[in-house]
Amino acid sequence: MTDSSKQTEHFQHADIRGDHQDTYRQHRPAHQDFHWIEGKAQGSPYAKFLETTLDVTAGIHTCLQIAYASDMERAANLDADTGATTAPAVGIVEADQLMRLAIASAGLIRDEARRRVEVLND
Repeated sequence: MTDSSKQTEHFQHADIRGDHQDTYRQHRPAHQDFHWIEGKAQGSPYAKFLETTLDVTAGIHTCLQIAYASDMERAANLDADTGATTAPAVGIVEADQLMRLAIASAGLIRDEARRRVEVLND
C-alpha cells in the first residue's frame, strides 16, 4: 500500500441522478485511539491491562474525591451560619452513585488482576 493510498480512501457513490462517480476521495479520519504505552509493547495483553488499570483507577480516584468533598461540604454546612453555606459538588444520591461506581470499578480491576495472577501461577 502506498503512502497516498494510506492517506485517502476511494469511495464510489451515486450522485443525485443515480450516476456512479468514482472521483470522490476522502481523507481518513485523523483520530487514533489513545494509548498510555508507546512502542513495541503497545497492544500487548499486559499493556492493555496497564492502560485499563490507569484509566479505571483515575476514574475511581475522581469519583472518591468528588463524593468525599461533597460529604465534607455537607458536614461543614451543618455548622455554618445561616447564609454562609456552600452547595456541595453533587447531591447525596449522586455521591452514593459515585461511591458505588468506584466500588464496582475497583472490584473489576481486582478480579482481572487476580485472574492474571492465577494464569501466571499455573
